[in-house]
Amino acid sequence: MSLRLAALLLAPLCAAQGSPVSAESTRATFTTERAVVTGLVEGVTEFLPVSSTGHLIVSDRILGVPADPALTVTGVSDRKGRPVDQKRAADDYVVIVQFGAILAVLLAYRRRISAVAGGLVRRDAGSWRLTSAVLLAFLPAAALGLLAKDFITAHLFNVPVVAAALVLGGAITLVLEKRLPSPAGSEQELLKMDWRQATKVGLWQCAAFIPGTSRSLATILGARHAGLSRSAATEFSFLLGLVTLTAASGYKAWSLGPALTQIYPLDKALLGLFVAAVSAFLAVIWMVGYVTRNGLVTFGWYRIVAGTALLAWHLVRTP
Repeated sequence: MSLRLAALLLAPLCAAQGSPVSAESTRATFTTERAVVTGLVEGVTEFLPVSSTGHLIVSDRILGVPADPALTVTGVSDRKGRPVDQKRAADDYVVIVQFGAILAVLLAYRRRISAVAGGLVRRDAGSWRLTSAVLLAFLPAAALGLLAKDFITAHLFNVPVVAAALVLGGAITLVLEKRLPSPAGSEQELLKMDWRQATKVGLWQCAAFIPGTSRSLATILGARHAGLSRSAATEFSFLLGLVTLTAASGYKAWSLGPALTQIYPLDKALLGLFVAAVSAFLAVIWMVGYVTRNGLVTFGWYRIVAGTALLAWHLVRTP
């Protein structure tokens, strides 16, 4: 009798934890409004030192995006045959949108990328050195991502962590802006980077796995710490971001496999990608000049104010 009673009491809980949602209802959550907002937030913040992940978590909360890891999508599995839950469906939508930010960097730095590619063919030492520096800086984050991605997604993607990272990152920015040297930049600066500088930037980029830190902030400060000028540090951050985002987005898209077309409506995906591409292009062009002239102090103060406001907002909304 006690076993039957326990089963009856636990039945609703078990049903709630395993309750599926249909692929159609999941697709319906990807509205035009969500595509535009997500694309705009991703595009504007991806390459600014303010944390795109943190802002996307907040925008999803404001839009009321359903993201329950206990709710699986009926009949939808990833490439490894694992069921896709509602939270993963929400998080991985950014994968699609990020391709817009990647296109923006390719367009903004088409001359630099074309020149480096031509230099590689001609076996130009500077082009090989810059390419090697970007790839070397990419490796630490790639290794950490493969080892810790599940832990990070499960435990760090929440508002308190984002708020704390925004505030702490802002404070560190203000301190380092005063202490780090600001040498004059040159056109050839990036072509002279060595493996020590690249390694420093790569290790700094690993800090960006904490949501709210900002990959852009970590790599710019890392490049400044490695001795690069503000303009060169910013440009190297964009080039490294091109490789990092392409690898991360490509891997996630590949791992989703058939779920990619089963969950995400093509028209909304392309709209989000387009909005991200346009807004990211404008942000990249503006930021190079702004950081070169003014540094990162404004972004440091913005992070502190935004993080404090976000934490207050979270505490007010939390029962």
